Amino acid sequence: MVYGRSIAIGGSLLLMVITLSAIIFYFSLGPCPQGSFACDGNTLCVPQRQICDNRSDCFDGSDEHPVECGLLYGSKALTDKIVGNAIERRRNKQRLGGNNDDFREFMNTSAMTVAGNNEWSNSVAVKNTNNNEEVKKCEITTYPRGACTCRQRTILFCGRKAKLKRIPALSFEVTYLMIVRSNLTLHANAFIVLKRLVKLSLKHCNISHMPLGLFNGLNQLEKLDVRHNNISVLPVGIFRGMNSLVWLFLISNQLRQLPLAQFADMPRLEWLMLSDNLLTLRNEKFPYMQRLYEIYLDSNRIEYIAKDMFASLPNLNLLDVNDNRITYIHPKAFWGLNDIRDIRLIGNPLKELSGEVFLRSSCLEALSLSHTPLLINHQLLRFLNVSYLNLTGISFEHIEFDAISQMPNLKYIVFDRFYFCSMTPHVRMCKPNSDGVSSFSDLLSKPLLRYTAWVMAIITLLGNLLVLMGRFTFRDENVAVTMVIRNLALADILMGFYLTAISVQDYRYRSEYYKVALDWITSWQCAFIGSLAVTSSEVSMLILAFMSLERFLLIANPFRGQHRIGIRNISIALFAIWLLGIGIALAPVALWHTSTKFYGTYSGTCFPLHIQEAYPLGWQYSAFIFLGVNLFLLILIALLYTALLISIWRTRKATPLSLLDCEFAVRFFFIVLTDVLCWAPIIVGKIWVFFNYNISDDTYAWLVVFVLPLNSALNPLLYTFTTPKYRNQILPNGWKKITSRRRADLSNGLGVTIATATGSSNPDESSTSKAIPLTVNQ
Repeated sequence: MVYGRSIAIGGSLLLMVITLSAIIFYFSLGPCPQGSFACDGNTLCVPQRQICDNRSDCFDGSDEHPVECGLLYGSKALTDKIVGNAIERRRNKQRLGGNNDDFREFMNTSAMTVAGNNEWSNSVAVKNTNNNEEVKKCEITTYPRGACTCRQRTILFCGRKAKLKRIPALSFEVTYLMIVRSNLTLHANAFIVLKRLVKLSLKHCNISHMPLGLFNGLNQLEKLDVRHNNISVLPVGIFRGMNSLVWLFLISNQLRQLPLAQFADMPRLEWLMLSDNLLTLRNEKFPYMQRLYEIYLDSNRIEYIAKDMFASLPNLNLLDVNDNRITYIHPKAFWGLNDIRDIRLIGNPLKELSGEVFLRSSCLEALSLSHTPLLINHQLLRFLNVSYLNLTGISFEHIEFDAISQMPNLKYIVFDRFYFCSMTPHVRMCKPNSDGVSSFSDLLSKPLLRYTAWVMAIITLLGNLLVLMGRFTFRDENVAVTMVIRNLALADILMGFYLTAISVQDYRYRSEYYKVALDWITSWQCAFIGSLAVTSSEVSMLILAFMSLERFLLIANPFRGQHRIGIRNISIALFAIWLLGIGIALAPVALWHTSTKFYGTYSGTCFPLHIQEAYPLGWQYSAFIFLGVNLFLLILIALLYTALLISIWRTRKATPLSLLDCEFAVRFFFIVLTDVLCWAPIIVGKIWVFFNYNISDDTYAWLVVFVLPLNSALNPLLYTFTTPKYRNQILPNGWKKITSRRRADLSNGLGVTIATATGSSNPDESSTSKAIPLTVNQ
C-alpha cells in the first residue's frame, strides 16, 4: 500500500523519539538521582529535601540516621551502642537467612533501628556464623516449650504464636525476656522469680494496666520496654526498687498524667523515652537525676516549658520535644542544663522564643527549629554558638541570613530550599545542595542535561524558522491556513527561546552558580523566560485544538459548514488565543505581586511544573494549567480526531476507502499519539504527586528539558514538513520522482474524495482546503 510509507515514516519517527527519550532518561540517572539519597539496599531514592526532616521515608530509617543527620549529640556511650547494634543487626539478618519466622521476629524487634523510629537494641549477637551450626544448649529449666523459644542459653522469646494472656511460669535463669503481640493481663509480683532478669520487653501486648508491685524483685533489670500498649496511668511507686534501670521506653501508649517525681527511684536511668503519648506535664518537674542523658517527649500535648521543668538535670545531653503544642518557653527554662548538646523543637507552634533561653547553653551543639513560625533573627541567635542548625520549613522571609553569617562555629545547616544555601556560603555543609536540576556549581548539573537542552533548542528554533520562511516565501492560495500555521510556529519558537536562555544562563555561570542562584530565581529574567515557556505551551495547545475543531466542523458536517472561516474570523480567533495564552502566563505575577512566588521558587529552570511537592505555593494555579486547561485540550483534540475519522469511515462505507483517506487517517493517528506522548508524562506527574508519591528529581529534569519542548520540536514535522505541498515546494524534483507512483494512484479517487467531503459535484473546484484538514494538505 502506498500509504504504508506514511505508516513506516510515522512509526520510525515515533520509535526514534521514544528510544531517544529512554536513553536520555537512563543516562541521566546515577545510583540515585542528583540531589537524592539511596536507602533500603539502594532500592529507594529519597529526595534530599526529605532527608533529616524528622519523618522516616526509608523503611530502614536511614534517611533520619542520627549520626548522618548530625542530630545525635548525646552521650558517646549511647551513640556507640546505637550505631554498633544497628551494624550488628544487619549482620544478624544475613546470618539467620532461612531460620524460622518467630526467631527472625525476635532478632528484628530486639535490634535497634537507628534514627526516627526511636527503638533500642539488644546487645546480644547471634554467635553462630554458619546457619548449619547447632544452637547452644538452653539453660532455662522451666518455660512453655510449645509457645516460647529459648536462645543463647538464657534468652527467652515468646512471639505471636504463643498467644499468652499472662506471664507464664519461668525459672530464675532467664536474663532476657521478650513477649510480643500477645494479650497480657499483668499482676503484682509477676516477675518476682526472675532475679537475674536484665532486659524485659513487652511490646504490642495490649497492656492497659500496670499494677503496683509489678516489678518487685527486679533489682538487676537494666532495660524495660513496654512500647505500643494502652497504658493510661502509672501508679506512684511502680518503679520503686529498680535501682539498676538504665533504659525505660514507654513509647506509643495512652499516658495522660505522669508524676515525674517517681523517676527519683531510678538513680541510674540514662535514657527515657515517652514519645507518642498524651502527656501535658502541667506543673510537673523532673527530680534530680545525675545520670539522665537523653529525654524524648516528642508527639505529646505539652503546651509550655516552665522555668524549673528540667532544671534538676545537670548532665542532660539531648532534649526532644518535637511535635507538641508548645507556644511558650520560659527564658530560663534551659539554664540548669549545663551539659545540653541537642535541643529539638520541631513542629511546635512557637510564637516567640527569646535568645536568653540559650544564654547558659555553652555546650549546645545542635538546635532544630524546623516547621515553627519563628523569626530567625539576631535576637534569637545572638547567644547561640551551635555547629548544627535545622531550619527546614521556615520561609525565606522569616530568616535573617546576616545573623546566621555571624555564627562562626556553624558547620551544618539544613534549609527548606536549595537556593537558601547561596546565602550562607561560609557554612561547610548545607542541605539540600541540589534541586535535582541545579547544583551549587551549575544551573544544569549534569552534562547530559546541558547537551539535551542545546539540541532541543536548536531543533525547535531551526524547524519552526523553516516553517515561517516557507510560509512567507512560497505562495499559498489558502491565506487563512497559512496564518494558523505561522502562529503555531511562532508559539513553538518561544519554547526554543526558553531553552536557549536556560542553556546560556547555565554556560554563563558555569562552576559558580551558587553565587547567583538566589539573584537568578528571583529576577524578572527568570519570570520572563518562564512566562515564555508557559505562553508557548498554552498557545500551541490552543491552536492545535482550534485547528481540530475547525476541521471537524468542516469535514464532519460539510453541508452545514459549506463556507470556510474567513480571514477576519481567523484573525480574531488567533488574537483571542494569544491573549488567553499570555494571560495564563502572566496571571501569577499579578496574583502574587511578584514573579518569584510562582516561577523561580522551586527550580532554576523557572518553569512552574510543581511536581516535586504536592501543595507548594501556587499549586492550585499550576494544577489549573496542566490538569485543567491542557488535559481538557488534549482530550478535546483526541475526541475530535476520533469523531472525524468515524465520520469519514461512515461516509465511505458504500465505496472503497481511497488512499488519500487512508493516509489522512494514518497521519491523524500519529498527530494525536505524539500529543498524548508529550503531555501524558507531565499530566501523570501532576496527578501522581497529589497521591503523595515522590517524583524523582531526575524525572523532573527530564520532563522540563526534554519532554516539555518535544511537542514544539515535532510540530513542524507533523504539520508542515510532511505535507505534500510543502514537500513539493522544498524538493520540487526529487520528491516528485519519489511520489510519482503515489500521485498516479491517487488521481482516480481524488475527485470523488473531494466531492464527497465537501458536497461539491466538481472535482476540479479549488476547494481542497475545505475537504482535507489543515494538517494534511498544507
